[in-house]
Amino acid sequence: MERDGNRPNKPLYIALAILIACALWLYVRSVDTQDRTQTISRIPVTFVGEDVLNSNGLMLVGDRDQTVSLTVQGRWAVISQLRRDNIVIQVDLSHIGAEGEYSQAYDIIWPGNVSANSFTPVGREPFYVPVTVAKRVSREVEVRGVFLGSVAEGYQSGTFAFQPETVTVTGAEDVVGQVAYAQVTLNREGLTDAVREDMPYVLIDYDGGTMENAGLKSEPGLVNVTLPVTMAREIPLTVDFLPGGGIADGDDPHLTWSIEPASVTLAGSESDLNAYGQAISVATIDLAKTSLPLETEFTIPLGEEVTNLTGIAKAKVRLEGKGLEVREFSTGNIELVNSPDDIDVSVVTQSLTVRVRGTAQALDQIMPQQNLLVRVDLADLSAIPDGQSPVAATVSLLGVEGAGVVGDGYTVTIRAAGAGQIGGGT
Repeated sequence: MERDGNRPNKPLYIALAILIACALWLYVRSVDTQDRTQTISRIPVTFVGEDVLNSNGLMLVGDRDQTVSLTVQGRWAVISQLRRDNIVIQVDLSHIGAEGEYSQAYDIIWPGNVSANSFTPVGREPFYVPVTVAKRVSREVEVRGVFLGSVAEGYQSGTFAFQPETVTVTGAEDVVGQVAYAQVTLNREGLTDAVREDMPYVLIDYDGGTMENAGLKSEPGLVNVTLPVTMAREIPLTVDFLPGGGIADGDDPHLTWSIEPASVTLAGSESDLNAYGQAISVATIDLAKTSLPLETEFTIPLGEEVTNLTGIAKAKVRLEGKGLEVREFSTGNIELVNSPDDIDVSVVTQSLTVRVRGTAQALDQIMPQQNLLVRVDLADLSAIPDGQSPVAATVSLLGVEGAGVVGDGYTVTIRAAGAGQIGGGT
């Protein structure tokens, strides 16, 4: 048997055989002087002079991805160095002065490391490159936004704002005319804050389709997009009441009232919404000065810091008494208070008719001369003219529950003599 140490190394022999074969092949090629023919296919076409074309209000349209095939003849050592990635096919557009379709000749730029005298071009396909030139125009189109996402619960998205509001689209006249607008699409979920960032857009035609491969250029490439996101909250509307006329407050069983709408939905920052509290009072109603039933409107008091999403600016309030009557009583229980020492003032009015609202039981208890008091406070007057004059009076119901004086504008006539100004007469 043959020992392992004497066993031949087959992999080494194979590698040596390959190297020897390659060396022999290269040698044969180097000494090969016979001309051969080779075709280099799909050499890309390069267009130059577009800046001149554009300055003349024209532009290249159509297929830019054209190729040319070249056939060359020469020694293999030479033509084997020619490849599609080191040959330049160049079409000069600077001489074209009008829109139309052209067949343009092209220049062939051979690689610098291969002498043009060492081989012969024997064929080209195609011989001319088809070129289409169109009129170049620019047009401004508006930017629009589409929000495909969502805001978090309790929040509200606002209206898109863009900077700039338009973009300039440049291209062939007939294609530019198909552009309807530029569209920004925002797709975010669960937004709680406003979006403010630069975003790309796509051009949309009048049929609603995109125009991404229409050979158009647009500037700027990005637009600054703002989408406000604010908190939205439903806040009840209410009315404040001042007691009077036999009614204690809004919860008095003798009063029924309603407000429409019962609430509004506002959008704003959390701090701004919190400032409105648990309810918004549209008015303060003095029940002593209010006749029932009543139906009236009040403007909902809102500041500019919030947005009324409901869209209703006024609230309608209805009031109606329940189990109440209104009776008139005449009383001569009239007194003057805070009368100046230097002015002689007397009451001309001997009896004043007063309206009182309340339950029938309460009204039956009223004795006008005892329970109704008419008071004229002269300290409330800035001046007391000489002679007779009507002055404001306040009327109170004393000692009877479940009823109250209704109305305002009660006056009595007084007579003054002796001076003009209270506290400063002569």
